[in-house]
Amino acid sequence: MTEVLDNAGQQADRFARARQITGWDTERLGAATAVIAGVGALGNEVAKNLALAGVGRLILCDPDTVTIANLSRTVLFTDSDVGEPKVVAAAAALRSLAPDTGVVSRQAELVSGVGLGELADAAVVLGCLDTVRARMQLLGRATLAGAALVDGGTGPWTGEVRLRLSPDEPCFACTLTAHERGISDVPWSCAEPPPTGPAAASIVSTALIASWMTVAALRIVLAHPPGYRLLRIDALGGRTEPVQLTRDPDCPHHQPLAEAPLPLAVSHRDTVRDLLVALPNGAEPFGWARIPLPLRCAACGQYTHPLQRGDDQGCGECGAVLRPRFTERLRDADEGLRLCDVGVAPGEILTVRLREGGHQWRRLK
Repeated sequence: MTEVLDNAGQQADRFARARQITGWDTERLGAATAVIAGVGALGNEVAKNLALAGVGRLILCDPDTVTIANLSRTVLFTDSDVGEPKVVAAAAALRSLAPDTGVVSRQAELVSGVGLGELADAAVVLGCLDTVRARMQLLGRATLAGAALVDGGTGPWTGEVRLRLSPDEPCFACTLTAHERGISDVPWSCAEPPPTGPAAASIVSTALIASWMTVAALRIVLAHPPGYRLLRIDALGGRTEPVQLTRDPDCPHHQPLAEAPLPLAVSHRDTVRDLLVALPNGAEPFGWARIPLPLRCAACGQYTHPLQRGDDQGCGECGAVLRPRFTERLRDADEGLRLCDVGVAPGEILTVRLREGGHQWRRLK
């Protein structure tokens, strides 16, 4: 911890007032890691609160960059940060604001930014995401990892906080229909508002919901979690309302990993070749991110480079439409590429199909 002296020359305690709170444990908070998925408005407030509360390590994950529209709702961004990665700008501000908190930046989508092993090791995971698709993805990964999840959402004057501490409990997905769970809404950048226009938002509901999320997260870390699992907040009406949830037997988000993963002496910075050598002979490892494959034109046989987006493009030889192809089988990637370059996150847990049949879970170091 950084040594600070008070006016009398004695060592000051940054958390002296917090230590007076019944049940507060500064050392426990300082030893904890929190993962924050989404570092826009809600994620900014949550990260700031957790850092000031003394949480020892934050992992920030967000693929987006700072825009002018963020500045009225984000305490960690300034005008000079516009165009910079959100996670980088937020981390720099947090290091100045709370120098005893370690901050890790991951400018990536969730599946490529934070591995299942990191989610499993975290004391709490916080979802500060924009879309149903992103929230379902985070919920699914938290389920596999058995991670405690605090998920937040905001409206103009309202919001909600959802907790899921065990895969056995009802979850956000239990409140949705099967169609809603499978919705494929595309995550949008603040720089590219959706066709319907940007959602109404202000710092008012952002700060309010972030405070409730922070309370829930700290109580989880301190081993005294709240009794509610869904809390609805109405700022205009001055009401908070816990809502009873019922588990949907058809909800697919309740199956954690069936067994403890086996360790691998390979990290996300090693190559695909290194991974294949470290696995049993003939084993087939699969990642979670889609890997674009080179295309072969069905009309003329011409090959082209992998498509990086989902758009169709024409063959350079004959003009025929080329359809994108993707794989999750890591053996299909260039063996010389690093695993992180094909979307494998740090601390990831991969599923591996064995040549003799069956599967294993294997965790990267």
